[in-house]
Amino acid sequence: MDEIKTVSGAVVGAWNGDDVKVLMAEIARIKQKLAQERSTDTLDSRAMPHREQLHQDLLQFKAYHLWGCDKQGQCLVGTGANRIESVSKVLSFSLVDHH
Repeated sequence: MDEIKTVSGAVVGAWNGDDVKVLMAEIARIKQKLAQERSTDTLDSRAMPHREQLHQDLLQFKAYHLWGCDKQGQCLVGTGANRIESVSKVLSFSLVDHH
């Protein structure tokens, strides 16, 4: 399923999982629309479509927002959904010992 939903469950967009740049643009569009509507509804990075494309070690990743990874291994990250990093870079960060 390609639907992007808000926390309340409203369908506000879509992403087919192919290119993370498309997801970045779609999230920016949705956030702008929600702001214009003065909506208190938000997006949840953990509820984006195509979570099955995430590397197994990233399913519980909590170091920073991980919005999604595309079929080429590029991930959309950051609170503002405004940075793209390779899955290998995100994985290397996830394996850091945080003691």
